[in-house]
Amino acid sequence: MKTIKRIIKGLLILVFLIPISVISQEQPQLFIKVKTMHWNMDLEDFSMQDWKALELEYFNKVTMKNEFILSATVLQHHFTGDSSEIIFITVFDTWNHIDEANQRTNELLKEAWPNEADRKAFLKKQARFYANEHSEEIYRSIPGARQIEHTDLPLLYYVRTSYYTFPEDGTEQEFQSLLNQYNEVVTNNNEFYRGYYPQMHFYGSDRTEFLEVFCAETLASLEKGIAKQGELFREHWADQKTQDEYNDKYGKYLTGIHSDRIYSSIPDLYKPIAQD
Repeated sequence: MKTIKRIIKGLLILVFLIPISVISQEQPQLFIKVKTMHWNMDLEDFSMQDWKALELEYFNKVTMKNEFILSATVLQHHFTGDSSEIIFITVFDTWNHIDEANQRTNELLKEAWPNEADRKAFLKKQARFYANEHSEEIYRSIPGARQIEHTDLPLLYYVRTSYYTFPEDGTEQEFQSLLNQYNEVVTNNNEFYRGYYPQMHFYGSDRTEFLEVFCAETLASLEKGIAKQGELFREHWADQKTQDEYNDKYGKYLTGIHSDRIYSSIPDLYKPIAQD
């Protein structure tokens, strides 16, 4: 039982979101903005069809045309602590592009709705679907992402949040090396996952956060994927001694406490990273 707990702890885990290739340690550092919105539960004439039509119009006229937005994804509650959650994830290739994207968004809004009254009416109609409360976090990508191949089907995003301990004898290089070892022999060989995205806190409420996002087609695939992680781990670290050695080294970086959430994607509102 202890071994299983250590393996699950080693999985760790939002979000995110780039369009399977082999893991590259030369992957660029990306910045991921996660905006958590909530449905307006007091809206009596709520229509998912109407909401989607409005968001698609905005997406096609603004998000898709914004050259500073590298990628975008919209996720909704599947198994989380709050059924009202809807998550807007935006990926940027530099920190400066976050501000530049905001400026470009304002320009595109004026291009799409030149008449100010029409523009305000559209944004008001869009905003009525959401509660006033929202939160924003920004994460930094970590090398080792396994990109999602484009699909028109909705995917499940299993988000696991763990917490760093910042050991005095630890280094970011050692942690990255240990994570790379695990992903190269385990996560990257797991046929049940469509994608994998490790990230760490950059700007927000909790600097200890370490996120990993595992993408799969179904809940059954997620369950099989977690079981497969254990199988692959035991195949590579074949005896108890080597398993314990790895887990002890890796485990010193994390508290052992984690939270788990599962979201489902909305394929029509997905902007993949442009491929060269």
